[in-house]
Amino acid sequence: MSGNNTMSYDLTGKVPLLAKFGFAMLPLSWVMQTMVITWQMFYFTTFVKMSVMLVTLMLTVGKVVGAVATPFWGYLSDRLYRTAFGRRFGRRRAVLLLSIPLNFIFYMGLWIMGLPTWVYFAVNILYWASWAGITTVQYALPAEMTENTTQRAQIVGINQIAGAIGGTALSMLNIWLFTIWGKDDWHAYFQIALLWGIVGTVVLFIGFLTVQERPYDASTDVAAADSDSKGAGFLGVFWNFISAMRVKSYRVYLGMYLCEQTFRAIRGTINTYFVIFVLLLDPQTVSLGTGVGFIFGMAFVAMWIWLTAKLDGMRTFRLGGYACIAAFSCMLALGIFHASVPSGLRSTLFVVFLIFMNFGISGVVNATQFVFTLVPDVDEIVTAKRREGQYAGINSTLDVIFTALETLIIGIVLSWTGFVEGATTQPAATVDWIMILYTIVPIVFVILGNIVSRLLKISSANHKLVLAEVNRLRDGGDMKDVDPETRKVIEELSGFKYEQCWGHNNVINASHKE
Repeated sequence: MSGNNTMSYDLTGKVPLLAKFGFAMLPLSWVMQTMVITWQMFYFTTFVKMSVMLVTLMLTVGKVVGAVATPFWGYLSDRLYRTAFGRRFGRRRAVLLLSIPLNFIFYMGLWIMGLPTWVYFAVNILYWASWAGITTVQYALPAEMTENTTQRAQIVGINQIAGAIGGTALSMLNIWLFTIWGKDDWHAYFQIALLWGIVGTVVLFIGFLTVQERPYDASTDVAAADSDSKGAGFLGVFWNFISAMRVKSYRVYLGMYLCEQTFRAIRGTINTYFVIFVLLLDPQTVSLGTGVGFIFGMAFVAMWIWLTAKLDGMRTFRLGGYACIAAFSCMLALGIFHASVPSGLRSTLFVVFLIFMNFGISGVVNATQFVFTLVPDVDEIVTAKRREGQYAGINSTLDVIFTALETLIIGIVLSWTGFVEGATTQPAATVDWIMILYTIVPIVFVILGNIVSRLLKISSANHKLVLAEVNRLRDGGDMKDVDPETRKVIEELSGFKYEQCWGHNNVINASHKE
């Protein structure tokens, strides 16, 4: 293995266990992000005593500014091999080295009590900007680490399992921690945040030391494609962001991805309020539900990995979607009839329905992440370069923008219905809208995502044709020798005429004539 941890294995064979272990450390760091997503809005409205509108404005501004930073992370990451720093550490690992310490500093700043409002705003902005560097690398690596679809499915599964550990399983410990430190004082939340901040930073550093990435070669020398462009640099970031949308498979994939991310973000943001104000259960139930859901989620992910390899991503996406619709419908019924259900049974039913919901969500997420690993291969046939970082940056940007809009809309709705900051109960109108946001709105997005998934034509069979053509052209093959079936598949998946592929376009470099 080389000093910068570039891969030393066959791209079409098995990925070594050490490389898989290194990658697993990145989603494991979601212990920090889960703390932010689950408790930040509750923490600021309850203990900092900010109004719900001010908190949602702060979160929205931070996420939007962070979203602006993500294309820069992707653009920078793809081109770091042009620098001595990138060649020493690797273009992906170098980004981790920059973002890991910044992420910890600004993450902890969110939980310090007694700061001026403007400081909370600034720290929140910087937290989301630094976190984007980590997610950019996490999104980029599954497609970069292997060209074997079975191995990619496994890496996607590792991403889900490690993310579940980081995002939900360790949250079970919060039940015990709340018992020790209490749940009605801000110190408990600060101490829990510090614990997960240390854990998350340590595992990120382990990932930095062990993950492997593609070495420097013609396909990873993305900087060479636009080094002569007047738009290289600042303007090049935005040109590459916009021009990537010209790849047909990515445009359709985005429809699936944004539906999936939006309904999950809404559920995550409103989950605590649904449990406390609609079902009238305590905060420990939030941690209990997410933790128990994880235990079953392990088996669910293993099943979805196998099923995705058999059925391809689109059918798996729809099957998971159907399960989500059923689970959210059950939650809606529980919310409507909660008053007639004893609290013990109510807690049990919530956990059962949450397990069912996790079953569906794990299928939708597995399919979406698997399909994303195929997109850079389609992009390579268009550009002749590996731009996983570019697509990871775009995904992160759009994810943050839509999440920020979702947070803002939720804040507006709750404020409009009379939400009372710091109260143990809420007005009836607020309770009704929390229930609608938690159940009915996600169902709508799941249905929309299932419809969009039918428009994406990529499959394991035609993906193999794309990879074969990429390898033929890498080895110096003539574009004139393409066979009719391969030409048809490439034009269908890319949205370009075959003659405009393999760099004969201005997708990367705006100054190139098509």
